[in-house]
Amino acid sequence: MKQRKPKKRLLITTVVVLALTGGGLAAWWLGPFQDDVLDQQSLQQGVATVLRDSYGEHNIRNLHCPADQRITTGHTFECSVEIGDRKTAVPIRVLNDKPEYEVGAPR
Repeated sequence: MKQRKPKKRLLITTVVVLALTGGGLAAWWLGPFQDDVLDQQSLQQGVATVLRDSYGEHNIRNLHCPADQRITTGHTFECSVEIGDRKTAVPIRVLNDKPEYEVGAPR
């Protein structure tokens, strides 16, 4: 019987290690250890509000900001928009992890 105990302990230890490793890999794969991202819908609404209120642009159509933009201070990207008959880009810069961002003037 003494020979069975070490094998049983080894088997249990191996199962526990595999379970913990599998759980860690699953958690990493599902994303809780990745950067947070901006909510695309809220971002687009916020950009439209700034374009109207700060830049006086009222004929805004087809505003699209890319999905999954990370909330990292200094991260920049562009949203596309039609203002009147003109297609243009709007630069966005993430200011902090609140998340707060700066909307640049349409180009």
